[in-house]
Amino acid sequence: MTMDYLEMVARLGIGSAHPGGFLATIEQLEKYKPAVGGTVLEIGCGTGRTACYLAEQGYKVVATDVDPILLSKAKKRAAAMGVHVDFCQADAHALPFPDHTFQTILVESVTNFTQAGRSVSEYFRVLKPTGLLYDREMFVRTSAPDGALDEMKSFFRMPSLMKKEEWISIMESSGFSQIQMLDLSELKDEKLGQQYEYPDDYQFFDEGSLLDDSVLECGIRSSNLIMDNKEHLEYGTLRAVKL
Repeated sequence: MTMDYLEMVARLGIGSAHPGGFLATIEQLEKYKPAVGGTVLEIGCGTGRTACYLAEQGYKVVATDVDPILLSKAKKRAAAMGVHVDFCQADAHALPFPDHTFQTILVESVTNFTQAGRSVSEYFRVLKPTGLLYDREMFVRTSAPDGALDEMKSFFRMPSLMKKEEWISIMESSGFSQIQMLDLSELKDEKLGQQYEYPDDYQFFDEGSLLDDSVLECGIRSSNLIMDNKEHLEYGTLRAVKL
């Protein structure tokens, strides 16, 4: 039986599974710093690498994920790093926060795995007026033929793999304004030096996971599917404002 992709990520404790990896995260946060003084909400924090980095930089951070295994590893990471993050198990479709709570929301390749319209509406609801959403996602190129990505969508269980224009339409329908595409990039092999420049010192593997053939097979298949379809894909960050 083929292992689920998100289960593989959880078992290996992968900290930066999103397009561009942690290097892209660092570059984004350096260019577009979250507002000082407000609380940052990360949706789908996974093993907490970005959330803990932000806390290390002095930000007050709330981080959610739907997966309890990923959250347990995120809490372990925070403890090992000596930082404080308020972790919360939550579904992006129904965030357990009052309206107008956060100044900044960060999302890294999460909304693609949800019903995007429902999730983006929740992001809008919990943002304060003038708050900013940064959502890094993978997009389908306009040149992609119909059905070209069906196998990939099925494997990754991605109901929301869409073109940029569709994303912008969803954000507008949810109430967002001033929607911008930041740092749009072709999908390609990550920069060779990235793993050495930003090694993850707090990646916690499940015991035996590195020797589990199903984990290995899932990892290989996920990489192959992305590389086989890279001419149809690109990625970037959508920034939107709640006015």
